[in-house]
Amino acid sequence: MAGFDCPGCGGWSRRIHSSYLRFPADVPSGGRRVVLCLRVRRFLCPATSCGRQTFVE
Repeated sequence: MAGFDCPGCGGWSRRIHSSYLRFPADVPSGGRRVVLCLRVRRFLCPATSCGRQTFVE
């Protein structure tokens, strides 16, 4: 399982808080409409003193 560094304190976390769908701007490709759907995970910061409680991958 992958983990990520908190951008606030640099602490490493694997604890997933939640996830949501993100739809970046549609970009035509070869004359066809392209819709990109990304599931983005939100992680819990391991440091209780960090100003960020959660952060996105």
